[in-house]
Amino acid sequence: MRKLILFGLLALFTSAAVQVSPVKKLQVSPVKKLKVGKSPTFSAMSPDGRFLFVTNFASDEVSVVDCMSNKSEKKFYAGYEPLGIVVSPLGDKIFVTNLRSGLVKVVDAKTYEILDDIKVGGRPTNIAISPKGQSLFVTNYGRGKIGRVDVIDASSHRITKTIEMGVRPIAAVVSPLGDQLFVVCGGSNELYVIDVNSLTVKKQIPVGLSPDGVAITSDGETLYVSNSGSDDLSVVDLIDLQELRRVRVGQKPFSISVNQQGHIFVVETGSRTLTVLSPDFEKIQSLKLGKKPIDIQLSPDSRHAYVTDEQDNRVLIFEITGLI
Repeated sequence: MRKLILFGLLALFTSAAVQVSPVKKLQVSPVKKLKVGKSPTFSAMSPDGRFLFVTNFASDEVSVVDCMSNKSEKKFYAGYEPLGIVVSPLGDKIFVTNLRSGLVKVVDAKTYEILDDIKVGGRPTNIAISPKGQSLFVTNYGRGKIGRVDVIDASSHRITKTIEMGVRPIAAVVSPLGDQLFVVCGGSNELYVIDVNSLTVKKQIPVGLSPDGVAITSDGETLYVSNSGSDDLSVVDLIDLQELRRVRVGQKPFSISVNQQGHIFVVETGSRTLTVLSPDFEKIQSLKLGKKPIDIQLSPDSRHAYVTDEQDNRVLIFEITGLI
């Protein structure tokens, strides 16, 4: 009798295990097309995932999107031709690059008042921040063929160093440990590796044609570069600092993001699509977007994706389900 009971319990547990173990396939579904300002370009998420901040290049403002209600809550002035944007890890400041005036605006994240102007000169395009929020890294086209990165102390708002590099530095990302900075130069087809402690160039890695976007995996071991000129992604090993391979995608991939599980989200401006790849580069899904999609942001929990569309003046909101 005892053996029968044990066998019965074993069968019950096995059956229960079978019922809860199936893996759900990741699925991306459109939720809303949200009207914002004119020519929305880049975006940044508050650390708690509550708000999305979108630079509206042609209307000189930043739209504040409430991610709980999926509504555009308000807009605030952020200087002339706002482009790149980042939020401090504490969520207290927003930093916005102004392309033509060569400024970085420092904005209070609660009142949306401008706290300071940081003069960087040239043509600042995008901006990244260290994981603990000590330093800002501004990609700057500069003047002429020499681009640069302006390093700024996030507390004092002072430039601590300027690092010269290739042509048209347009995007940057800091490693999860905060020890390395990676910058793509769209005009010279290179990925620059910068040692954050010494603020010196550690290595230059050739990538595809006209690289525009960059993203790093949560473990800090792999980096992806979207190459809009060659319609592919460069896969870079960050242990050996070398390009491993290139993965073919849609036309003119511009921006890229990676979730905690390693899925890759690519905004393809030329084919007007959002393509989702598995960690081993199998295409999971491809969704049609608007006229000129530019940037993508994932929520901190990777449950939603937000894509800016420059010509439609909208932010496209997607729900992501099936995560493990």
